[in-house]
Amino acid sequence: MPDIQQSVDFKAIVAQTSAVLLTRGVEVEPVAVRDVVALMVRSVAERMNLDPEEAIHMVVPETVADAIIVASDPNREGAEDVHSVRPVRVDARTVAVPVPVAGRLVMAAAQAAKYARLNGNGRIADQALDLATEIEAALSSVSADGADLPVGVLTELAGITETVAVRVERDGWSICPCGEQHGQEEVDAGMPATLRTDASLARHWSRG
Repeated sequence: MPDIQQSVDFKAIVAQTSAVLLTRGVEVEPVAVRDVVALMVRSVAERMNLDPEEAIHMVVPETVADAIIVASDPNREGAEDVHSVRPVRVDARTVAVPVPVAGRLVMAAAQAAKYARLNGNGRIADQALDLATEIEAALSSVSADGADLPVGVLTELAGITETVAVRVERDGWSICPCGEQHGQEEVDAGMPATLRTDASLARHWSRG
């Protein structure tokens, strides 16, 4: 399989699959797309008793994209382990956000990441930490108007904090999911409202 991955046909399918995914609103790390294509080529080769060089012509980019979309569906069991999928940012604008507000948004992203990590969802945790890092980077060079934040970052942060709020309410996510009660229920009870306030703040500034 390593040999076939160096072929023009294989690289073409990887590139075409990435393009299809972009049209569906998601961006996936090239290495992840490559691994899924390799898995499909191997599966087709074994199922149809073909050489990889023959099987590769049976793999369709749209089918690979479908498989990735299904695997990364947040409502699917196991999707929390899919770390390489991110929404495509279609709005390239930036907005000037006051430094105190940007600082609060960093804390909101960190809080969402903490809840996600402690409750076993590495995908949400990684995305939230990426957002916190982007906001912190913007804070390193502020103007008189504030920190220039990408609208896409604010939109993603609003979605992430809302998602974590729902998980706390619906799935019982806790700041300390140890199984013993020692006061964390009070923190958890107030967290959805706090996260939704942060989500509203991010949405407000995303409108410029």
